This record gives sequence, structure tokens and C-alpha cells, in this order.
Amino acid sequence: MIDALKRRIGVLSLVLLAPVALAGGQQTMQTTPGKVVITPGPPRPIPQGTSTIRGQVLDSMTKAPVAGCTVRAGGSGFFNMLKSDQDGAYELKDVAAGLYSFLVICPSHLHTCFGPDVERGICQVEVVRDQERDGANFYVTPGAIARGQVMTADGRPVTRAIVRLGRGIRGEPTVVVTPSITDTEGRFELKNLPAGEWRLEVQIPQVPGGLRPPTIYYPGGMSWEEAVGVELMPGKVREDLTITVPRINENVLTVVVPPPDATISDISVSVLQQTPLVSRRLPLSAEGIGTLKAILPGRYFVVALAQSSGKRWAGFEVVDFIEDSYEVRPQLAPTGSISGRIVVERDSAPNLADIIVGASWIHEGAEVNPLELAETRSAEDGSFRIDNLYGTRMLQVRALGPDWQVAAILQGRSDVTGSGIVIAPDTTVDVTIVLRRR
Repeated sequence: MIDALKRRIGVLSLVLLAPVALAGGQQTMQTTPGKVVITPGPPRPIPQGTSTIRGQVLDSMTKAPVAGCTVRAGGSGFFNMLKSDQDGAYELKDVAAGLYSFLVICPSHLHTCFGPDVERGICQVEVVRDQERDGANFYVTPGAIARGQVMTADGRPVTRAIVRLGRGIRGEPTVVVTPSITDTEGRFELKNLPAGEWRLEVQIPQVPGGLRPPTIYYPGGMSWEEAVGVELMPGKVREDLTITVPRINENVLTVVVPPPDATISDISVSVLQQTPLVSRRLPLSAEGIGTLKAILPGRYFVVALAQSSGKRWAGFEVVDFIEDSYEVRPQLAPTGSISGRIVVERDSAPNLADIIVGASWIHEGAEVNPLELAETRSAEDGSFRIDNLYGTRMLQVRALGPDWQVAAILQGRSDVTGSGIVIAPDTTVDVTIVLRRR
């Protein structure tokens, strides 16, 4: 029976388009240079006539009448809205002959257009002139309810968390359901849910000075794959669902750098994560202390930049964060440089002016910060220089033209094309970029 209900619910995406068609009135068109805007007019009532359509809204499982449902009926450019009474009855009275589309919306049942032809999911009823058509009944599926709490790992309720229905465990698309916001006891209630096995998603509030928390999945995972499905039955209540939030907001990364003085100024501190890319600038206190809360487990790069004695200074530290708290003290040192020349392996040289040489910061072979712009243009003789560097740098050459490629990047006699160049503080590394024809 649940499979049959799922097939019927599958029509929902088509049904949700119905209000647009049902509500459409006379359209107006406005033109501006290069643009045509069509604005639907206000809905017009169905023209009067000598035909009537009557029926009931019934529970698809118990066949009991369902009161208080909105029954939207309309044709091309016409629209009437009715309510089912205590007996579930509705009546579209004294209307013109024609084919009418219906959409039924109930407080505790799923939106549907299942009409007299239930097997095909028909939501249209046709009448001819002077016809009184009775028995045009609509069957609605009772929605399920999911109740529970959102709690921290140490048993405290999480207030103001948003709980919503996610994708189905077997790949069913997300159904739009009003989310629930947890109360002071962390409790939530999701109503009018479709039958099936579904994921529950939680978005916890972001703490001041913290990263945006990830989506939490029932019963407490931080990835889509960790989610456990919640089985929902039509008209049934699933209670005592507990979603445990992992330690996220309690995690703190503290960065300590020398405070500005007569020799060091313009200090800035950033925290970077490679995957997914996260970049956050940390404000520093007068004591040179910055904090970042709600850190997820993973690898982070703490970078401190400053100005001193007319030079740029930098310090960084790699942090493999697990949980709880971690303090970092990056040591500032003068930045280094890469100086080099572009040469040709053989044959005549191309135009070496305006070739772009970039120096990407890498760690263990992966680029740390793709947003960093450390590059320069070569001179006519192929010389170039990139300043204010730190860490390990991998050179890239762009704007070569289609006929040329990089044969090697040499630091002395060593080929550093793939390994990168280690930048020592306050030093200049000399390199040679060798080109060859393709």
C-alpha cells in the first residue's frame, strides 16, 4: 500500500504547478528596450452556467470525510476556491460546461489532485450543459508526524535549531514540508510528512565568531552518507527521535601573534581550509589574540602577515584539528622571493614579454589557497621576480601561446617542476624556466 501511495505522491511535482494555471487571469504585456514582460492579471471567477459538480474529500485509508480542505477549481483563466464542510462535501454550483481542474489542500493530509479516476491520478472533472455531476470525490492521504529532540553530545537541548525533511534514503527527491524550529527543550515536530524512509536534517544556530555549522543528519552524522532513515507511515506519529549534535560549537582555535608595536604593524591573521575551501579573517585583540569557534575536524592553515622595517613578514602553521581546543603561535619572519629567467631549450625564442609566472602555495602537493594572487609578468629578456613569498611554491607559466610548453623548471641543477620551491625567510631563490616547442 505504501508503494502505491508513493506513486501517487510522485504526481505532486506536477500538482504544485496547478495553482498557477488555476489562478491565471487576463495577462498584460509591457515592453521595454530589449525586454518583454508578461504579467498575469487577477484571477477571474468561473463563468456562471447551468452545471454543478459535487463530491467529497475522503481519507484514502479510512474513507472518512475530511473537513476544512481547500478545493481549488478552475479552467483556462478562471478560478474558484471552495471549502469542504464537516461531511467533507464540496459543491461547484451553477458553472458553465467544460473541463475543470482541481487541487485539494488539507491541514493534515498531503496535497493531492487524486480525483474520481484514482488509478491514473486524474484531477479533472468534465460536465456538459445542465448536468449535475455527483460523486466527484477526492481521496487524500493522511500525513505522518515526526517528533523528537535535538541535543548536544553532553545532553543539553539545542534551541532555535531548524529541523527539516531531507531526501529519501532510496533517492526519493526532497518534498517541500514546513520545517520545525526547536523550543527551549530542543523539541521539534514535523507535520504532514509523506510516507517512506526519509532523512532528517538539522541546521544548528551559528555561534558568534564561529564558522557556519554543517548540516547534521539523524541520528547525529555530519555527512549525507552517515544519515539513518526514519520510517514514516501514513497518519502515524513517529516519536522519541533524538538527533545528537557532535561537538562543533565548543571547538575553539586560538591564534596568538605579537601585538603591533613600533617595529611591527599591519598584522592580519587568516585561517584557511583546503577542502572545502574556507577562508576566514580573524580580528585580533590588543594583546594579539584571535579566536575561531565551531571548528570542524580537519586540516587548517593559520597565516599571519605583517609589515616591519619596510619589509613584509609572514608566518604560518598547519593544524590538524580533532576537537576541543588548540592554540597556535605562528612565528613571523621576513618573506622571501623568487627571481628567474625564461629561456628556450632550442630554436628561436618566442616573445618573452608579458608571459605570466605564478607561484602557488602548496602543501604535500596540493594548493593551499587558490584565491591568493602571487604572480608577475616577465620582461622582454624573460626575467621575472615575485616577492613576499613563504612556504613551498609551485610555479605556473601562462600566456605562452599554443606552440610552446614548459620543459623544466630548474633550481640550480634540480628540476622542481613538480615538487615546488621551498622559500626560506629573507632569501631569494634563483630559478630557470625552460621552454620548448610542442
